[in-house]
Amino acid sequence: MQFDELKDTVVVDYNKFGQYVLAIDTNGEIMYCNDAFQHLYQLQGISVAGISIEALFNHQEAGYIRNAIHQSMLPAAKPKELQLKYPGSSQVRNTILFSVQPIVDKKGKTTGVLLKGDLKVPVTENRKSFLVSQVGVTVEKGHTSGAGDPCFNELAEFMPDLMWMTNNQHQITHINKAWQQYCGTSKEDQLGEGWLNLIHPEDIDKVIADRKSAFAIQQPYNLVYRFKKHDGNFRWMNMKGNPVYNNQGVFMGYTGLCLDITAVKEAQIQIRRQQELMESTKIEFGKFTKIAQKIGSIIIMCNADNRVTWVNDAFVKTTGYTLKEVTGKTPGSFLKGPETSTETLDRIRKVIEQGKGIRTEILYYTKSGARIWLDLMIESLFDKDGVITGYITIQKDITLKKISEKEVLEQMSHLKKISFITSHELRHEFSKILQLLQTAKFQDHNLATYAQIFTDIEHSANLMNDAIFKLNDQINFASSNSISLNKYLLNQAIEEICLVDDDHLVNKLNELIIRNVMPTMPVHTFDQVDTALKYVKENPNTKRKIFLDLNFSGRSGWDFLHEYEKLGHTWPVVILTSSIDHVDYERSKKFLNVTHFITKPLTIEQFEKLSEMEHLMVH
Repeated sequence: MQFDELKDTVVVDYNKFGQYVLAIDTNGEIMYCNDAFQHLYQLQGISVAGISIEALFNHQEAGYIRNAIHQSMLPAAKPKELQLKYPGSSQVRNTILFSVQPIVDKKGKTTGVLLKGDLKVPVTENRKSFLVSQVGVTVEKGHTSGAGDPCFNELAEFMPDLMWMTNNQHQITHINKAWQQYCGTSKEDQLGEGWLNLIHPEDIDKVIADRKSAFAIQQPYNLVYRFKKHDGNFRWMNMKGNPVYNNQGVFMGYTGLCLDITAVKEAQIQIRRQQELMESTKIEFGKFTKIAQKIGSIIIMCNADNRVTWVNDAFVKTTGYTLKEVTGKTPGSFLKGPETSTETLDRIRKVIEQGKGIRTEILYYTKSGARIWLDLMIESLFDKDGVITGYITIQKDITLKKISEKEVLEQMSHLKKISFITSHELRHEFSKILQLLQTAKFQDHNLATYAQIFTDIEHSANLMNDAIFKLNDQINFASSNSISLNKYLLNQAIEEICLVDDDHLVNKLNELIIRNVMPTMPVHTFDQVDTALKYVKENPNTKRKIFLDLNFSGRSGWDFLHEYEKLGHTWPVVILTSSIDHVDYERSKKFLNVTHFITKPLTIEQFEKLSEMEHLMVH
C-alpha cells in the first residue's frame, strides 16, 4: 500500500484500520497519525511530522517498533503485531494491540510501516467489564450517586486507572483502590477536599478555579496538573470529570478518571524542544548559508556518511556541478580524475573514518574535465554527545598558484640560458668583429685582405643573429606561456602560401627561400593589407598558410588579423616580423588563427623546421 493512498483512506475512514493509526518511515520518524492517536497521546495542536519515535515512546517500546520496521523490510515479511502499554496507565494489564503493515512506494520499495491499534482490556473470570460514558452517567432508579452505589463500587474497583465520584456539592465521596495505591494514603485522607493537598502548589489555584467554573454550569471538564505519588515525586495527571444525573434528571455530582500522563507530557516537552531546536537550527543554517554564499571559497556540507547535502554558489561556479547533481554523493567520487592522487584520496578517507580533520592540496577535475588545484580543509561536526553528525569542507582554488610555481622553475632555467647567450655567444662574436676592425687598420690594403675580413665579419654577424633569435625565444618563454598552437590548423594540408609584407624586396627574398624548399608550392605576395584581404575573400576555399608582417605604412597586420578572424577561415597565420616586442607577442596570442610568432629574417633552416609541409602538399 502506498502512503498517499493509505493516508487518504485513513482520513476518510480510520475505523477501517482500527481506532489508533500511526505511520512511521524507515528511519523511525513519524509521517502521520490520526486524531484518535493524537488524543490518546495528548498531541492535539502539535505537529509531529518528522519527530523520532524515541520522543513519544519509551526506550523499550521504541526498540520494539524499530525491530518491526526492520522485519517489514525483509523479503516475504509476515504481518506482525505489537502490544504497547496504554499511555498514562499505571497497570500493565491495560494495553493497545497494534498490527504492523508495510508502506511501499510505486516501485514496491518499503518506505515505512503503518501501525493500526485497538484498546485491549482483559476480562477476568468472575468480573464483567463496564463501560463509563464519556459524556455522562445515568444512575439507575433506586440508586444514589456515591460510595453506597454498588454498581459504581464494582466498576471502580475493577478499573486499573484512578477513578473517583463526588456528591452534588462537588466533594469527593469515593475513590477506588487504584487511587489509594497510587497516593499511598488512607481513603479518608483523600475524600472531601483532602486530595487537593497532593496537588502541586503552582497548580492548585487553577485546578480549584476550573472545577468551580465547570460545576457552576454542570459541564464536563478536563484538567491537567501535577499530583504527588506515593514515592514523593510529582507526576503529571489528567483528570476527566463528567456530570451524573438520575432518571428524573436531577444532578447528583461528578464521576471520572485520573490518568498518569507523565510519559506523554515529557514526550510533548521533548517534541517541543526538538521543534524549537529544529527551528533554531533552521534559522542558524539560514544565516550560515547567507554568509557562505558571499564567500569566494568553495564550501561543501556532508552528512555523517560523507555524502553531500549542500554546496555554496562558489562550488557551482568553480566545478560546474549543481547541488541537485551532487546531493547524496561523496565529493571525491565525482571530482577525482586521471591525475588525482590516490594516496591523497586514501588519506582523506582514513581521516574521515577516524572523525578527524585534515588540510591538504589535491588535484580535482571540473564537470567539463578541466584540471583544478584545491587547497582543501575538512572538519568533522559533532553533536552535544560527541557523535559525528557530518563534515564541512572548505576549498580554495589554487590553480594559478600551482601554475605559477611551475612557471617560476621553468623561467629560472630559461633566464640562465639567456645569461649564457648574452655573456658568451653574443659577447664573443661582437668582440671578434671589433678585433677584426681594429686589425684591418694595420693590414695591407688589398682586395684579398678586405674580402677575408668581410667574410669573417659576415660569419660573426650570422652567429650574432642566431644568438638574437635564441635570446628572443628564451625571453618570450621566460616572460609568458607559449602560444597555444591550434593543432588542427598545423596539420592541415595546404595548397598555397601567401606573403603579406609592405616591403617588396622582403617578399621576393622570402619567396625565393620558400621555392628553394618547396619548388612546386604556389606563392602569392601582397604589399598591402587590403589587397591580401580581397584575395582571401575571393578564394575562401583554398587551403593556405599566410606569413604576415605586423608593421605597415597604411593599415597594419593587426587590421588584417581582425578582418581575417571575421571571415571565419580556418587556415593558419604565421607572424613574420622584425619586432621582438613582448607586447606584440602577447597580443598575437589572442587570435585563434595565429600558430607561430617568429622574427625576421626568414631563413631556409627556419622555414624547413617551421612547416615541414613537403608531405602535406596537395598534388
